[in-house]
Amino acid sequence: MREQHRKPKRLGTTAYTVLGLLALRDWTTYELATQMERGVSRMWSAAPSMVYEEPKHLVAHGYAEVRRARTGRRPKAVYSITPAGRRALAEWLQQPGAPPALQCEALL
Repeated sequence: MREQHRKPKRLGTTAYTVLGLLALRDWTTYELATQMERGVSRMWSAAPSMVYEEPKHLVAHGYAEVRRARTGRRPKAVYSITPAGRRALAEWLQQPGAPPALQCEALL
């Protein structure tokens, strides 16, 4: 029996960022959080808790899938992008980005 997925009305930027990373390769949530901190955090900041939760939401909506892998004693959840996730990412990349927002307390 085919699993039913909920389709969200709109994914957020963090979700698309995670999909972009999953388009490169499979990741654990720890690896995703580390990669976000190393490479994306200067352009898009997301709380680590969001990065850890987002893959689960993507799975629930059919944009990612999870498999269990054992490394040493502990099983790890490894996430990968689905064809629906690739389509959603490609559609998002075709949209114009939001203009930059400036927040400067000194200007208030």
